[in-house]
Amino acid sequence: MKTLRSLTVESGVQLLEYTGHIFSGNFSKDDHSFYLKRVKHLDTQSTLSTKQIAQLRVYLTQKDELNESCTITVNDQIPLLLNKEEVHELLQELETISESI
Repeated sequence: MKTLRSLTVESGVQLLEYTGHIFSGNFSKDDHSFYLKRVKHLDTQSTLSTKQIAQLRVYLTQKDELNESCTITVNDQIPLLLNKEEVHELLQELETISESI
């Protein structure tokens, strides 16, 4: 289940909260970044730029076209295996995130 909802933080900045099966976090059109708060079941605090999201989409597209699973790292430390279905699902989530930034 993917959800988007609008949030306003103390500084008055409008954020959109995104909750997907693989990625969850907030993004702001002001700085064109996605603040990643959760990957699958792991909590994190990472910022992904539009360039990083695009690079991840290229990598996942290659894996998706080959119908392969892949490993991504969370916080540059924790390897996380994505099965073939999760690769495809994360690609869809990244498309939604990219369109919203």
